[in-house]
Order: sequence, then structure tokens, then C-alpha cells
Amino acid sequence: MPDANGQWQLQDYRQELKRLGFDGFNDFDLNTYVNRGYFHVARKNRWYWEQWTDSFTVVPGSPITQLWPKAGGELPNFRSLDKLYCVTAGHETKLQAADDDDFFANWLSQDLTQTKMQGEASMYYIWNGDLYILAPPVQSRQFVAHYHRRVSVMAQPTDMPITPIHLDEAILRAAKIRAHERAQEWDQAAAERANLEEHLDDMRDDEELLMGEQPTRTVPDNTWL
Repeated sequence: MPDANGQWQLQDYRQELKRLGFDGFNDFDLNTYVNRGYFHVARKNRWYWEQWTDSFTVVPGSPITQLWPKAGGELPNFRSLDKLYCVTAGHETKLQAADDDDFFANWLSQDLTQTKMQGEASMYYIWNGDLYILAPPVQSRQFVAHYHRRVSVMAQPTDMPITPIHLDEAILRAAKIRAHERAQEWDQAAAERANLEEHLDDMRDDEELLMGEQPTRTVPDNTWL
């Protein structure tokens, strides 16, 4: 059943598809169609709900933080890092991305757990699924990461999408398209696809209204040249 806010879980999408007449498909296939629909909706734009914030602590001797896979990663569903801050009182700062040449020449080949490498962090670098804090903190420091998330497959019955609740219907429509296509019901699939595009167009309009006071972007008029 949906969570306290009404957000659908994987099992809710599957049950709704069965109520809509797709009860001839097994649960594995229905899960596949739901996930494909979920990924389709997420790919249509870089939505505001992909923006996320998480905090984590780095202790001396552990300057490398795993970002992915999802299991065990400090930043769930990590896609790309936007900003990274140290927020420990007295040491607040915004970390800068390290230069490629500097990282590979002076950091990657070093044993960053050694005391001699420690200092106050001022840079970061992402390499091979790990986030390197540079220099490795000399004492425990807390960091806040602002990042974009990516969707991951819903596998368990109670798994939920990271999309907001008002996109539950869009995900269901996208799943229905794939179920209709599997059943070779091409007209129904086409009709559902049109409804889905209308839903996503409304979503794009909502995105543009998030910051109503943001200055209007203008394009130089070069037609007179």
C-alpha cells in the first residue's frame, strides 16, 4: 500500500496494472514494465527532484567515501556532484574540485591514510566511484553534498521511486504503454503515449515556475548585423 504521504510502492503499480486488465502478465514482467516506465519518465528532463542534499562525516585515516553502488554508498542514487561544503564549526568552507593533473600526480598514488598526508580539506575529486577528500582531514569533519540523483531499479515490493508523488500517474502511464505494446495493442499504446506527453509537458511548465522572481533570460538581437 502507499506510504503515509500517498506515494506508490512497486507493488501498488503492479496491482493497479492488474486492475486495469493486465492480470495475464506475471509479476516479474509487470515489475519490468514499471521500471522501464520509471526510467523513461526520469530521462525526459533533468528535473528539480533530482537535486538532493546529504551529509556525511569523514574521520582521520578514511578520506575516501564510496558513492556507488547504492548499497553502502554515502550518497544514495548518486549521479553528479554539484557542490561540497565542510560544515564543521570553525572550519566551514566550500571545497573546490581538484585539478586532474594534480590529483593523479600528487594524490592518487599516495597512501592517504598516513598522518603526514592529513590537513584541512580544501579540494575533492571523484574517481572510480569514490569521493576523495583532499587533504585528508586531520580530525573528524562533517560535510554536506549537494548533488543530482539518478533513478535505480525498484526490486522489492515496498521500493518507491525517487520521483515526487504527482509523477506516480506518469510512471503508471509509461508502464501501460509497454504492457500494451507487449500485447500488441498498438492503438491503446499510442493513445497512452499521447496522454503521457501531455502530463510531462505540464511537469515542464511547473519546473519553469519554481523560481518566479528569477530574472528572465534574454537572447541578444543580432538580426540587424
